Amino acid sequence: MQKLTCILIVIFILVFNTVLFAQPYFELDAHYGFGASELSFNSVPGIGVSFYPFKNIGISTGVEYSWRWQTETNSYKGSGPRTLDDEGDTVIFSYKVRKYEEEWRGRILQIPILLKYSDDFYYAAAGVKIGVPQSAKTDISYKDLQTEGYYPEYNLILTAPDFQGFGVRDGSTKTKIRNIKNLFMLAVEGGVKYKVNDNFSLLAGAFADYSLNKGFDRSRTILPVIERIQKKGSADIVVHDTWESWQPWSVGLTVKFAFSFGSHKEELPPVVDTTVYEDPNITVLPDSLPPPISVEGFDPQFEEFIPISPLPVPSDFVDVSPLPEPLAHREPDFIFNYPEAHTSPNYSPHTILIAQIADALRVKPSLQLNCVGYSEKLASEFFAYETAFQRALRIRHILSRLYGIDEERVFIYSQGSNNSGGSNSAGYRRVECFLVDTD
Repeated sequence: MQKLTCILIVIFILVFNTVLFAQPYFELDAHYGFGASELSFNSVPGIGVSFYPFKNIGISTGVEYSWRWQTETNSYKGSGPRTLDDEGDTVIFSYKVRKYEEEWRGRILQIPILLKYSDDFYYAAAGVKIGVPQSAKTDISYKDLQTEGYYPEYNLILTAPDFQGFGVRDGSTKTKIRNIKNLFMLAVEGGVKYKVNDNFSLLAGAFADYSLNKGFDRSRTILPVIERIQKKGSADIVVHDTWESWQPWSVGLTVKFAFSFGSHKEELPPVVDTTVYEDPNITVLPDSLPPPISVEGFDPQFEEFIPISPLPVPSDFVDVSPLPEPLAHREPDFIFNYPEAHTSPNYSPHTILIAQIADALRVKPSLQLNCVGYSEKLASEFFAYETAFQRALRIRHILSRLYGIDEERVFIYSQGSNNSGGSNSAGYRRVECFLVDTD
């Protein structure tokens, strides 16, 4: 019992540390297993809890109640010891039982400790189970007991009422096994998984376990299982213990209903390249267009994006506000060059820069991003202003929609075709981005 207590304490410490520091993903389940065992049948209801400190790998534990049983029904016959009658002659009483039934039962409280792998479609687990036997017993019943007396000296069988009247014709008795020990079992399990929704799942699989030690070990008696003991004026039916050793094993099928919760983080879109471009004036040349980023307002029939902000009423004059003083006199941290008349940063090198910006904003929450859009000379300054504005706005939109950056941390400006605020005006089709620390 002390070993079991120490093991449970170690398990508690490991689980507590996992919950405290790893912030794991949890899964609770109710399950039922049924199969074969050393006693013929095995029924295993239980509950479990799984901790996933890593993406798909975790630790599973819980409580199970294993109920194992076996029943045999047949006829039985035997004889009792030699006795002397009233005249001193030797007599042997024999008996027959028309319907004889033995039922063996073993009940074990099991505590599994398993290393578990689980994804959206499959699961597998392996480890040990600590078994605490609750009971082990044999129930015996019989019907229609018939007796007769046999005199070996005279080779004479007598069925008179004096010889038939000993013992109870119908009866039952029980034998309980004592001095049982805790069990340590190897266990494996695996199966398929069906997700009903983000929190609920149905699982079906197979299990197997085998005990490394015996629950008890008792020598088999040489006496028959059931024996009629003659007494003066009566006879008793005695049942002898037939459990020689008990080393449980079981295999079967299991079904589970699981509820999961925790902090599964959403995966970010894969970054093609994480190289940091130290030259802020790099010009991006498109080679082949990747699939467009799915954002609101995109029409696949056109190469260009539909504006996501309402267009102002066209006019001959557009009042372009000057840039804030800190931005007008410093080099930009990131530059998006547009070799063609587009407003979407939908080229693969552009997505690399956006991923770098998102990483910087996540690492330091005090940073803000300022994006300034520029445009080439167009038919009117109105269209130039709006084109430059849309270029800066697209960057904020992608950072918010795909990378979860708060829009309030991204400020956008348009300079139209005015290049007086830019550090390098070649091409005009560009967005300059500045990281500003508010601390």
